[in-house]
Amino acid sequence: MIGNSFGGMIARHVAHLLRDQVLGLATLAGVYEPTHQARSLPRRQVVREDPAVLALAGQVRDDYEEMTVVQSEATLEAFTRYVLPGLRGANQAILERVAAEYGLSVEPEVAHPVPFEAPSLHLFGRQDHVTGYEDGWKLRNHYVRGTYAVLDAAGHNAHLERPDLTAALVNDWLVRSNESVAIPHSLRLS
Repeated sequence: MIGNSFGGMIARHVAHLLRDQVLGLATLAGVYEPTHQARSLPRRQVVREDPAVLALAGQVRDDYEEMTVVQSEATLEAFTRYVLPGLRGANQAILERVAAEYGLSVEPEVAHPVPFEAPSLHLFGRQDHVTGYEDGWKLRNHYVRGTYAVLDAAGHNAHLERPDLTAALVNDWLVRSNESVAIPHSLRLS
């Protein structure tokens, strides 16, 4: 199971509920504290500003600038390709309904207090002012095979701002998840 942001909270829930069927769990800038006002968040910070990139952003500047910690042509391209379509295509009425009942009735680690023993990855952006990293870090003892990574120069879109490091960590998690069960060699990931 892998989930990003709100999807990270959902992935945690499903991974705990179906623990016997889940080979591993990864969260990328995942929600660990559903109530925004209760989150431990760093101050909003841009690590690398680039006025030329902001000018290049044109009509998407406000959306891009609101979330981006590293302003570069690469992050603008990734934002435009992977994030913007979701922002533009989202059904606002549905988003408002989800926001009204954002949290789970009980957090997965509370509902299923036995430590999660499958390989896990919990990747956070050090400058993530949306979900932060400290709320997830508090659960590190629950995930006994967990890799915790707080990436500097990364915000809520850490996977877009630090793609190479994210890819290496996700690949490591996939390998660990694959190796943690007795899967016939012919079915293993390469």
